[in-house]
Amino acid sequence: MSGLQDWVYQVESGGVRIWLVRVALFCLVVGMAAWIGINEFHGLGNRESMDLAQQARQLATGKGFTTEFVRPLALWQLRSKYGNDAPPIANFPETLNPPLYPVILGGIFRLGELSHLVKFKLTPEDVRGMKVYPPDYLVLAFHLLLVLFSAVCVYGWAERQFDVGVAILAAAFFLGSTVLWDQALSGGVACLVVFLYALAGYLLALGCCQTEQMEEFGGGAGAVWYFLAGIACGLLPSVQFIQIWPVLAMLGLAFVFLPHGRWGFFLGVILGLGVFVAWMGRLWVVTGNPLGLNWAHLLADSAKYPGTLLWRSYDFDLGKTEIWRKVGGLAIRGGAFLISRGPQICGNALVGCLGVLALIHPFRRFSAMVGRNLWGAALAALFLGTTFVQREGIDPEVPPLLGLLPAACVFGAAFLWILIERWKLEIELLGQVFVVGVAFLAVTPTLSRLLLSNPTPFAYPPTYPPIFLYMRSWFEPDELQASDLPAAEAWYSGQPTLWIPSTREDFLKIHDRVAPVFSILFTPASSDARLYSQILAEKSEWVAWGDLIQRQKASDLPQAFATSLPPNNEYLLLSIQKRWN
Repeated sequence: MSGLQDWVYQVESGGVRIWLVRVALFCLVVGMAAWIGINEFHGLGNRESMDLAQQARQLATGKGFTTEFVRPLALWQLRSKYGNDAPPIANFPETLNPPLYPVILGGIFRLGELSHLVKFKLTPEDVRGMKVYPPDYLVLAFHLLLVLFSAVCVYGWAERQFDVGVAILAAAFFLGSTVLWDQALSGGVACLVVFLYALAGYLLALGCCQTEQMEEFGGGAGAVWYFLAGIACGLLPSVQFIQIWPVLAMLGLAFVFLPHGRWGFFLGVILGLGVFVAWMGRLWVVTGNPLGLNWAHLLADSAKYPGTLLWRSYDFDLGKTEIWRKVGGLAIRGGAFLISRGPQICGNALVGCLGVLALIHPFRRFSAMVGRNLWGAALAALFLGTTFVQREGIDPEVPPLLGLLPAACVFGAAFLWILIERWKLEIELLGQVFVVGVAFLAVTPTLSRLLLSNPTPFAYPPTYPPIFLYMRSWFEPDELQASDLPAAEAWYSGQPTLWIPSTREDFLKIHDRVAPVFSILFTPASSDARLYSQILAEKSEWVAWGDLIQRQKASDLPQAFATSLPPNNEYLLLSIQKRWN
């Protein structure tokens, strides 16, 4: 009888109950990820995800850090340094995106090919009836696993630093972020950034809690956990360049707030930053600039270069841009825009509000205060860094501040429980009911997409993979193309693709002096972005190509042969030579 009573106690209040909660949450996350992935995924959904995927394929096939997505600005940068000795289009170096995400994804692609799970070269029979390019599923699986691991880290972080109640609420907040699920489905680096933040927070909490135990009972001070947390933080800039600012802020403040683990954390960050420093060294060698092409983010979508015009500029003079004078005004514009967006910039408005309130709450525990101070410094540094690259009119494909979602969930959930405890309700159940209500509000958007999902058949802009794959048969290997949707053509067609330059003159210079451009592809990516009157405006980013966007014949281009392509004849392909039937 005593054995049965012990079992009942363990189930109701002991260790078995905790593990039952953990298993239930784990199954819930797996189920949500599987349902959303199966029901809503229709291929990679933005330029960055397809750009990174084709870079990963280059690595997986032994072509190194090269890209088939050629930006005219990157072409200008290399030819300004090397002249006619610049690397050929067929072996064009990648000078914008950090290397860690493509390296990991390239390894996944390689394993997928070796295990025959997917193949990149498809036959015409494979293309018929296909809606999603098979390697896209590997990207989806990778991102859903990152969401799963991130949720586990958020739960473990909150449970270790606070208690089980905070852990459950933090996990619910995390899973309720529709922005996170959108990023998991569309692709890009966001899920890896979120995972590294969640992992760093969990490891840092383990180190701080061990320091607390040392001060109370003796023992070790958690140096190993601080070291591993530092590595996770140090790897962040190698995934997304802008993350260097919160990493440096945390590295500096760690010497103030980590009395026992500062050197372990410092060594870990330095080791993790080694990848980033090596990449900057490569950029210096290749381009003569340690930032590579990342400086262009400071001027993108400015008054002189609206929209994507800067990236598509080949005739460019950096000295005439007065970059540092203009950056201050753009930063003010970006800061005002971010402030207007409010706490939702971290991925969940309700969680963001609670997280901000938690920053001004004086937690009693050492581990909670250290976490609050370090992650608050990371928020301030990342916010300031983001003001220089994000502003009204720019819809970032990967929101930089989404990485702080795990910290906002953990400390926001803790603050909510503390607030309820201070109400000193006579009936404890009322506080729990209130928490459940708040959690329900936070996850309502995700629940609605689970129950009322109505996904479109293809990603927008309409990256119709069968057409890109079918066009492969019309191109010779390494034959340069041009497109207004270059990342999609580079990824699906596997051809070097030039982003259509800002002017006809730039296009003809590249065609005559760099490499002949076999074809030009126009999709609704340019025609549906704005009204024709806006496209034809004097300062429009696409004014030089207004006639082709309106599907009118251009007599000044050597690409004289034209054909319309599905779906609904919305694609227009111009080529030097007719290779279709």
